[in-house]
Amino acid sequence: MKRSRKSRAPAILAVACALLASGCAGGAKRSTPAEPGLARSPSASPMSRAYDLLNAGRAAEAEGVLRDILREDPRNRQARLELAYLEVRAKRWKSAVVLLGDLLEADPADMRLRMELGYARQASGALAAAADDFAIVARGPSEFQDQAREALAVLAWQQSPEARAIASNALIDRGYGELGRGETAAARESFRDALRADPGRAEVAKQLGYMSLADGDPAGAAKEFSKVRRLFPQDHRTALELGYVYDSLHDEAGAERSFEAAAASPDSEIREAAEAALRNIRGRKDPYYVDVYAAPTHTTRFSDTILSLEVVAGYKPPRWGPLSAYLASRLTQDSRSRSGTRPDIYSDNLVSLAPGLRLQPKGYNLSLTAEWGLSVNLLRSQEHPHATQADGRVVLSDYHYWGGPVRTFVDLGGSLGHYDRYHGNIILDLQLRGGIEVWDNGVSQLSVYGPVKLLKDRNRDFYNNLFEVGLGAEFQPATKVNLKARVERLFGRYAGVSGRDPNPYGPRYADWRATLLYSAHFSWERQPSRKPRKARNAYLW
Repeated sequence: MKRSRKSRAPAILAVACALLASGCAGGAKRSTPAEPGLARSPSASPMSRAYDLLNAGRAAEAEGVLRDILREDPRNRQARLELAYLEVRAKRWKSAVVLLGDLLEADPADMRLRMELGYARQASGALAAAADDFAIVARGPSEFQDQAREALAVLAWQQSPEARAIASNALIDRGYGELGRGETAAARESFRDALRADPGRAEVAKQLGYMSLADGDPAGAAKEFSKVRRLFPQDHRTALELGYVYDSLHDEAGAERSFEAAAASPDSEIREAAEAALRNIRGRKDPYYVDVYAAPTHTTRFSDTILSLEVVAGYKPPRWGPLSAYLASRLTQDSRSRSGTRPDIYSDNLVSLAPGLRLQPKGYNLSLTAEWGLSVNLLRSQEHPHATQADGRVVLSDYHYWGGPVRTFVDLGGSLGHYDRYHGNIILDLQLRGGIEVWDNGVSQLSVYGPVKLLKDRNRDFYNNLFEVGLGAEFQPATKVNLKARVERLFGRYAGVSGRDPNPYGPRYADWRATLLYSAHFSWERQPSRKPRKARNAYLW
């Protein structure tokens, strides 16, 4: 048996190499254009236009012309034949099989058509029907007899697991070579051909999934990762990746199933990531929640330390859909601002309490909030001369994160709000970061990034109209907790507008800024016996 298996290998490899060289069995010998005798008729001006479009490489327009011809004359053989070849080139095999089959039924002696039909059936997976077509051609004398015999040999090879593995390995190697040269489209086709040769190659489906993610096609990635899960249910890392993809597609049920599968992993890193993601997903379903945001900051430009804290307690029952009611409390105070007859104010100083409503579509970070409450002024000034004042705001905010290759990332956050406290001002705040995770040991992370900030307002206050760029570093000591320390070197420029107050600082500035950021989301159901579950789905700039 060993000698027999060894003696078959060169023959199998030869057939596999022949298949790879031709791109598809028999492809080098097929002629996709129509035969010269069928090319065109002097009276068929629409067909002439179709051929001109085909020669110009405008296949989609040619297809439209051909279909128009067939609507007027369904029996037009030229149009049906060229349309069939277009379907073959586009790899729409089922449609090609139907068109070629109808043509062959009208002319069963056309061996060229029968070969084309056999190749289309072979590509669509109908191997038995393809073998019948090739056998008919191989039995009769014609110029396609040898080609038909080779096609039958390839079909026999396709039934051999050993041969399929050889071809699949060769196609995978070719795909990675094309990928290394930047030929992404060709690499994708090679990987797909490898899967067709051997559908059990989970690593190829996984590679196609990552390529789909890189192309910004999460739906395609979900399809490929799902193949891997069906082939290898114990591949917990792919289950984790599939959960993230489903979450990005706002399919919470699919994400929860995938994260549950990943949580069974013996690998602690995968298991802990899946458990954190599950807490996040399930936390969205619990009606009661508390969000905490804190960002104490020190700026060397003014030698000032600013404390900022926000706590939001909310209620979001399922029957309300994307709507939730909440009570927000905020504290802002800095170390340098002073009250008096001529106060120096560097930051707002207040404590506020306000009920509000939040509209946030399921699975999205985009939210619209509206609230009305009371502020207590910790410092008196011309802007805020009283101990208390009404405080209302309507804010539209959003946040997005994109992970790139080699641990690179980009995130973008922004808000557009109307604030009664600041003379009914409308303020736009956009912040962009792009960087790389330079160190990650599975417990802690260190990233460097370039921040960009744009601030604009309607009231033309100089301090609300600026542009900042710089360089920053962020350290997260424990990835299980959303606590981060940032140090940034920033360079800013005021927009040059003037509202109620003139700009005393000049058009440009530089600053060292250190910030400690903490955010957390706590949620729980109605049962009093259950403790709140933490989830890391909150992010603070």
